[in-house]
Amino acid sequence: MSCLLGDLKISKGSILLNNLSPRNRHLKEMIAVLPQENVLPQKLKVCELIDFFKSVAATPLSDREINQMLLFSDEQKEQLTEKLSGGQKRLLQFVLCLISQPKILFLDEPTAAMDTSTRQHFWKIIQSLKEKGVTIFYSSHYIEEVEHTAERILVLHRGKLLRDTTPFAMREAEHEKQLTLSKIFLPIVEKLSDINNIEVKNDTVTFMTKEIDSVWQKLQEQGCQITDIEIQNKSLLNTLFEQTEEMEK
Repeated sequence: MSCLLGDLKISKGSILLNNLSPRNRHLKEMIAVLPQENVLPQKLKVCELIDFFKSVAATPLSDREINQMLLFSDEQKEQLTEKLSGGQKRLLQFVLCLISQPKILFLDEPTAAMDTSTRQHFWKIIQSLKEKGVTIFYSSHYIEEVEHTAERILVLHRGKLLRDTTPFAMREAEHEKQLTLSKIFLPIVEKLSDINNIEVKNDTVTFMTKEIDSVWQKLQEQGCQITDIEIQNKSLLNTLFEQTEEMEK
């Protein structure tokens, strides 16, 4: 991300965004960045920060648009930023990034410190930005956010591109399924072929298979009902780990 922003000089190769160098002045005018750490001035009011960002933006958002995204009361907007909660600070900094209506948005761990409701509101904003054609780069430790939000995933390992794909295509590539059953079926599961990674946790047994049809047929023959089983695609997190582990071999 630092290379894409032009903050770090690359040792070889080249990087272009919209066919422009990351350090190009015109490109910089199209970009907004939400860093991982909150870096708000502590002794300024929320409304003062908003007014400042509007004053330096060429085509700022309207007050109505800002209020719809921020969801702060008039009293909260009169508060010093140091009085805000961690999640409120994060949301404020995010909205400040959007005031200039950037075409390209970089988000580094954007939902850190946000509570569940704030995080849901954040992703609604992201969806509206995507619908408007804004290009969004983001890093996140919340893999489920990547899985449900990203349209494109680049898997990098030690500077090498492993995969350029989508969440769905990545999960479906191996056609492997995760099955979860009640622990009472463990003796049956242990006799199955074409399965791997058997795990017993509390009252359930979980395993992986690429032969879902034949495995399901054998389970049915042993009295397993559709209501007894949960079937999932492998998680994006597992797929990412497998990609990097292969490179280590």
